[in-house]
Amino acid sequence: MPRAARRPLALAALALAVLASLPAPVTARHGPAAAHGPSRSGDLVTEDVVFDSGDRAVGGTVIAPAGGGTDLPALVLVAGSGEGVPREVYRPQAEAFARAGIVTLIYDKRGPDEGYSLFAASITDLADDAIAGVHLLEERPEVDPDRVGVHGHSEGGWTVIEAADRSPAVDFVIAANSSALPPERTQVWMNRMQLRHAGVSEPLRSRLGETLTRHIVAADMFRLHGHDPRPALERLERPFLGVAAALDRSTPPGETLRIYADALARGGHPHSALRVIDGAGHSMEPSDDGYVEAEADLDNLFRDLSPEYVRVVTEWVHGLSGVPAAGRADAPPEQDEDSQPLAPLAAHESPGVQLTAFAVLVVAFGGSLLVGAYSRLRGRPRLHPGRRTATALGLVGLAVPPLTIGYLGVIMISAGTTPGPVVAGHPLPWLALQLATLGATAAALSLGVRCYRARASFDTPAKIRLGSLLAGTAVLLPWAAYWGLFTV
Repeated sequence: MPRAARRPLALAALALAVLASLPAPVTARHGPAAAHGPSRSGDLVTEDVVFDSGDRAVGGTVIAPAGGGTDLPALVLVAGSGEGVPREVYRPQAEAFARAGIVTLIYDKRGPDEGYSLFAASITDLADDAIAGVHLLEERPEVDPDRVGVHGHSEGGWTVIEAADRSPAVDFVIAANSSALPPERTQVWMNRMQLRHAGVSEPLRSRLGETLTRHIVAADMFRLHGHDPRPALERLERPFLGVAAALDRSTPPGETLRIYADALARGGHPHSALRVIDGAGHSMEPSDDGYVEAEADLDNLFRDLSPEYVRVVTEWVHGLSGVPAAGRADAPPEQDEDSQPLAPLAAHESPGVQLTAFAVLVVAFGGSLLVGAYSRLRGRPRLHPGRRTATALGLVGLAVPPLTIGYLGVIMISAGTTPGPVVAGHPLPWLALQLATLGATAAALSLGVRCYRARASFDTPAKIRLGSLLAGTAVLLPWAAYWGLFTV
C-alpha cells in the first residue's frame, strides 16, 4: 500500500488508541452508615432510628443539642441527587444545625432496589420519605410539633416543595441550591458550565452537553424530567426559605431566585425569604469559583460549610417562633450564561432514524470485516490493492459510533466534570474520535479511487466488501456531523 494512502488510517488508529488509553471516570463508592445507639458527644446527642415510609423501612439518625429542653424546632434533611446516598453525607450539616438548637434528622436515600436509579425516580416516593421523617420528629419529646420543617439540597429542593404540597404536617420549607427549572434543563446548564470551566470551546459545549440528553429525555429515560416545582410553590401557604450560593455551578442561582420570587408573589407566606450566600459553591462550602472538580465525591462534601449559610438558615428557623417578620429577598446573583429550554427532536433526530443509522453502520463495517475474513479462510483473491486499508477502515468505522455515544454518556452522567484533557478547546477523547472519523473518511476516498482502477480483477466477495465499506462511510459522514464529530 502506498505510504500516502496509509497516513489517514494511521492517524485514525492513533486517535482511537489515545481514546482507549484514557482512564474511565472514577465514581464515588459508599458503604452503609455504621449503626450505633443513642450517644452523647460533646454538645450533641445522636440516636439511630428506623421509620416507615409506605412499605419501606428507612434508616436514619436524629441529632439534637445535648442540653436537652423542649419545644425545639426540627428539620428533616433531604439529600440531593444520587442513588442510595447514605445519611452520613449530610451529618456535617445536621450537626451544624443541631449546635444552633435545631433537632435534625438525616436518613438513607432510596437506591435502585427502591425505585431510584440513574434513569428513573418518583418525586412522590421521595416526598413521602420526607413526610414520614416529619411525622417521626413530631413525636419526639424535645421537638415542638408545630415547628417541624424540611430542608432539601439540590434535587432535594424539588422533593421538599412536593412534600409540603402533599402534607400539612410540613410546617416550613427550605430549598438550598435547588433549581426552579426542570431537571433536564438544569442538567444541560450544569454540563455547559463544567465544560466551559474545563476549557471546551463553543459550539462544541452544546454538542457534548446537550444532544444525548435530548435523546434520553425523548426516550422517557431522564430521571424526573419535566418536573416543575413552580405550581406547588405557588400554592404554598407556609414559610419558605430559598437559599442560593452565588457561585453555584450545578443549578442556575440567578434564574432560580427570580422564579422563586415570582411564584411566592402569587401566593407565598409573608415570612418567606430568598437569600444569597456569597463566596460559596453548590455544596455551600467556601469556594473561589464554585466549580466541581472531577475527583470530588460525596464523602468529602459539607465538611467546611459556609458560616453565613448556617447562620442564615438557623436564624430564619428560630425566627418562625415569634411574630412573622416581613420576608427578605436578596438580589439574584449573576450567572455566566442563562439556561435554555431543550428543543424537541426533529424528524431526522428521531430514535427510529438514529437506530437505523447505527444498525447500518454496524452491518456495513462489521459485514466488510466478515467478508474479508471469509475470503482469507477460503483462499479466494483478496481485495487488492487496499486490503489493509479496508480492514483498518472497517475497524475504525465499527468502533467510532459506540465510542462516540459512550463518551457523550460519560459527559452526561458526570455532568461535564470528566471531559478529559482539553487541547485547543477540544477534549482529548473527543479529538481522538474526530481524528479517527476524518482518517476513515480520507481512507474511504483513497480506497474507492484505487479500487475503481483495479475493479476488473475483483471477485464477488471483494465487490461486496468494497460496497459495504463505501456504503458505511456514506452513512457515517452525516451521522458523525449530527453528533458533532466535525464540529470545530
